[in-house]
Amino acid sequence: MTIEEQIAHNKRNSTLVLVGFSVLVTLIGLFVGWLVAWISSDDSLTNWTIVWLTAGLFLAAAVAYSLFVYYNTTSVFMGSVHGRRLDPENASLAEKQLLNVIDELQITAEIPTPEVYLIDDQEANAFATGRDPQHAAIGVNRGLLELMDREELKGVLAHEMSHIKNYDIRSGSIAVALTSFIAGAGYWLAEIGESMLWFGSWDDDDDDDRDSNKSSAAIGLVMLIGGWLIQLIGVPVATLMQLALSRQRESLADISGVDMTQNPQGLIDALTKLQEDQVPSSYADSKAATLCFRTPLSEKDVKQMKKQGLAEPKRRKFRLTNLLDTHPPLEERIARLHDLID
Repeated sequence: MTIEEQIAHNKRNSTLVLVGFSVLVTLIGLFVGWLVAWISSDDSLTNWTIVWLTAGLFLAAAVAYSLFVYYNTTSVFMGSVHGRRLDPENASLAEKQLLNVIDELQITAEIPTPEVYLIDDQEANAFATGRDPQHAAIGVNRGLLELMDREELKGVLAHEMSHIKNYDIRSGSIAVALTSFIAGAGYWLAEIGESMLWFGSWDDDDDDDRDSNKSSAAIGLVMLIGGWLIQLIGVPVATLMQLALSRQRESLADISGVDMTQNPQGLIDALTKLQEDQVPSSYADSKAATLCFRTPLSEKDVKQMKKQGLAEPKRRKFRLTNLLDTHPPLEERIARLHDLID
């Protein structure tokens, strides 16, 4: 398969994942609408007007939240990892080389120069974010500058520039926003339901108050179960789709980055060095992890790797559970690049 064919294949898969996100949010909105209609109905018949109205409000809220994240994604992600925007006038020698490589790749990619942030983290990693090539940023860990030579650094940064050029940063920010929204909806529905259930459990001497408390408890129980269902089903499904999108983005960016530099060996050497790099990341559990060049290593990962003599955290035995991986394994990425050379 040629580079162009692989790029087209990955783009189609990414589009399908985003369509899946839209369907999932719609189904959850209808489920929440059905809950509200069932609770507010005086008889056994569901009021479908309430269902569709509530679902519409849910979808509107999801869109509004996604737009908020979309327009503030750089500040959200760079703030979460304490990134510092580089100033060319006050940059060190290594930082000036970083900015110089970015300028070279920007000319080749034919996109505006992204903002560059330095992250004070010793793990060798980087990520791109933003909403489009005109409003993009690249965050680079200090560990990456110290580990890579110029050609290896160029291979990594070409990968990140490809994320920007291919609009991966847009789909990535939307996926993160929708996953967070679904998780938040399930959490708050369960919290409100639990509060109503607790309030309704109080005994009262007045018959009217007792009936009101029982009604509140029943509604609270329904909302609590609904929130649990969203968290137990909706959130894992959304997370799996987000991770699938991340894997598609990483595979596409490796190929696009090589197409940009015309030097597969630079990226191969960078990935090979990362196989020996066992420095934990300070933001391994953050939302930025799915955006990174490689899966950030946690303290637990590093202990496991050193104990078992592994280059990466041990892969899961069954292919189905590999859906939980945010990135293809390093050896797989290296093998795919060797295939391009051969």
